[in-house]
Amino acid sequence: MSAPYPPQRGPDARAWPPGGPGPGPDVRWPPGPGPGPAPGPGHGGPRRKGSGPLIVVLVIVLGVALIGGLGAAAWLYLSRDEAGQSANPPGTRRSAPVKTPVAAPVKLRAVTGDQLCAAVPDQVRRSLVADARYGGRTAATPAASATDKRATCVWTNNKMDVGGGVLGYRNLSITVAARDTPPRGALADAQDRFTKNREAHERRVNVRDGRRADGRSTGSAFGELKELSYGEASYSQTSIGRTGLHAVVYVRQGPWLIEVGYGGDNRSGAKYPGGDETRAAAGKIAALVTAEMAKDAAKVKDAGPCGGLRIEAAFFPEAEGPSIRTDDGRIKSTACTWAIRAAVEHEPGQEFTARGGELTIRVVDWGGGSSGSAFQFDRDAKKYDRYRAKGGIGSDRYHTAYEPRQALGGLGQRAFAVVSGTSALYDKSEPPRKELLIEILDGDRTIEVTFRGTTTGGGLLDDPGYRAPEFDASFAREAMTKVAGDFLKRLH
Repeated sequence: MSAPYPPQRGPDARAWPPGGPGPGPDVRWPPGPGPGPAPGPGHGGPRRKGSGPLIVVLVIVLGVALIGGLGAAAWLYLSRDEAGQSANPPGTRRSAPVKTPVAAPVKLRAVTGDQLCAAVPDQVRRSLVADARYGGRTAATPAASATDKRATCVWTNNKMDVGGGVLGYRNLSITVAARDTPPRGALADAQDRFTKNREAHERRVNVRDGRRADGRSTGSAFGELKELSYGEASYSQTSIGRTGLHAVVYVRQGPWLIEVGYGGDNRSGAKYPGGDETRAAAGKIAALVTAEMAKDAAKVKDAGPCGGLRIEAAFFPEAEGPSIRTDDGRIKSTACTWAIRAAVEHEPGQEFTARGGELTIRVVDWGGGSSGSAFQFDRDAKKYDRYRAKGGIGSDRYHTAYEPRQALGGLGQRAFAVVSGTSALYDKSEPPRKELLIEILDGDRTIEVTFRGTTTGGGLLDDPGYRAPEFDASFAREAMTKVAGDFLKRLH
């Protein structure tokens, strides 16, 4: 039986704030004794005529002042409550505690990586990153919720003709993110993160007036921040590093933080592209994306075959996702990932473990020809047989062992399954991380369905029948076969 996962603890018990008593008693300071007798002979020198009454009056005044001062001090001291706070004057009520205002919720618009890519017209994009055999487009949409949305679009070209017979590497990236965190809300969160990011970018400036200001001659060089006029607030920063010269524009538009980067290097001619043209290109894209994120978006359609797929019906009651990544290069692929888990009911402070893991479906469109999908499927099958025969693969830190490959029927034209286990050689106490892969040949495509995690066990550690989470290959194969069948139906 596998060792349990690290136990998760519930929140600590709340500590109730001490309830301090009300104001102290209404203490009235008693009047002190009157002044003593006037000094006689031998106590105050010879008496002058008419001085006696004056001295008596002065003594009385000083005595009253002293008593009044002591009385006031005593009042201030005795009228403080046990919490150390001054009591309210008699006859008044304590003011209610100030409550932190809760911002009105902001409904975050839906956004996907594909939508973000579509915000840039093809003609504009080709002028910056031309279509090429060695590169392409990647759109990513992490698993979204009502209060957290993100998306990314990236174009690359490793051998772009940048003019004058010069070949260069060019990269254009766009990222948007918004988060609604109570009680402050999405707008305040965006303002706060934008300010903190700006401070961090200002701290890394090491080039001023065209000269390196940190005394170093190696490492990335970051220029000064430039104010811009996109969105509600924006600025840019240019840098030179291992991947060439890049200009990045940072924009705050309502609840959205937008980041646009463009640049690269040259394989011949001048080492770097021109700084002015790089900044202008990043600014042009930033203007387009800012305008797009200022709109109220229409409802997002299901993203390809992954949208609406009921993973939880086959595995556990809860599934988060999918996170979707599409690569639109010479070989097109789409990968969808879900985080799935079995919830454990528990009280605060109880220790528990939960079974679950990560499920990924990856579709690769190989096209026709001799190196098409059938060739790739057979090559993968031989690869896992070879790994099995040589006792696994790995490094000085990890080792992955493979069980015999098994043919599957009823999925596509052909299909096989293989179970593997990856061990951390530096920690013998940890059980191997189990993974099941089902690969399917379907026309010009191959489909890989992969699950890594645990399928049985878990629960409260103090339950008599508790079992640590484990991987059950038969359960995983049955659930994944059902998911793969549903997925194939959506493809056709």
